[in-house]
Amino acid sequence: MFDLNVVIIGGGIAGMSTGLFLVKAGYKVHVYEQAPEILPVGAAISVWSNGVKVLNRLGLGKKVRALGGQMDKMVYRDMEGETLADMDLSQVYTEVGERAYPVSRAELQQMLMDEFKSAGGKLTLGKVCVGVEKVNPEDDDSTVRALLHDGSKSDECDLLIGADGIKSKVRSYVLDTTVPLKYHYTNWNGLVDFDDDIAPRNEWMMWVGNGKRASVMPIADRFYFFMGTSIPENAPAPERGTESMRDELKEIFKGFPSSVQKLIDAVDVKTMNRIPICDIDPINSYYSGRVVLIGDAAHATTPTLGQGGCQALEDAEILSSFLITTNISVVDALNRYQKYRMQRAHDMVEKARSRTSTVYSLKDAASTEAWYMQLKGSEMPGKIIKGIAKNLGDTCFPPQTGMS
Repeated sequence: MFDLNVVIIGGGIAGMSTGLFLVKAGYKVHVYEQAPEILPVGAAISVWSNGVKVLNRLGLGKKVRALGGQMDKMVYRDMEGETLADMDLSQVYTEVGERAYPVSRAELQQMLMDEFKSAGGKLTLGKVCVGVEKVNPEDDDSTVRALLHDGSKSDECDLLIGADGIKSKVRSYVLDTTVPLKYHYTNWNGLVDFDDDIAPRNEWMMWVGNGKRASVMPIADRFYFFMGTSIPENAPAPERGTESMRDELKEIFKGFPSSVQKLIDAVDVKTMNRIPICDIDPINSYYSGRVVLIGDAAHATTPTLGQGGCQALEDAEILSSFLITTNISVVDALNRYQKYRMQRAHDMVEKARSRTSTVYSLKDAASTEAWYMQLKGSEMPGKIIKGIAKNLGDTCFPPQTGMS
């Protein structure tokens, strides 16, 4: 389609990457972001090969490589520091044709924003979407606009894209109902300096035991760390930015090896995040009229497979492809996008939920202990490598214009 006016609600990875695809196609694109300044939730993000390929298509491959860490191996260790599984990720990269690059979330988001604005896109900060309305309520194919928290409205648009995250207001419009969040576990994350006493700087290192996981992976110049365990959703939390946050981790990960203790000692509690990890059940529609959902608004997932941001990038590429290459109607393009994306995205949610349950003993400790024993087996590394390659390779791009 030609000359579309597009409004995107949400300036995260999903919104900015989609906006960049569309502004490069000549569309007029206006992104509204609720934050008065960009302060990303989470210190870093694993951009696996499927996500890197999308960024390559946007012409950002060299920049992403410069931001990313050299992640050559994936290693599991137990609470005594003994190796359970040691995997060479080059097998995955060779299979799917591209590396993975863990990157600083702030730097990735800033890069996308800068590219979007340089390409002619418009970005407005500090505007919270509280609803969506048709310009002509009597017309099923009416143009639309977003209702904003201060009583103002967005530009009238041919297409409104909801990239407003797991608590999406746009999703409530599309489904005509709210979707409850499902809490699974609590995650602590941040950035620390490289330290060979913690882990080699080219490895994704994980320590597991008692339904807990501590982990580091390399970004360009530091480790990204994330640590998790299942605690009650409403359990009292220490005051943010205080030493009591470190004390909490010390208590939770008591008995883990010296590398984990050094990691906790190295944490900057003033910048560390403590985040409840939630997802949503698969929904039955990604669009209504000229309004469509992408990213976490459509299929929020736990980060256990490292696919949340990558699935958002796949959304961006496939939605923009149908909009740019088909010319029946906006609604027709949205229907094609939904047909190609929904099953894969929902599969990733379910796979991540299943893995989360195992890693963090959400069902029973016996299942998690059995998984630890499987990790020690000689066949498990090969199965894990094949599973990762399958997740990265089971994309549906490039989509054909047919509906079958």
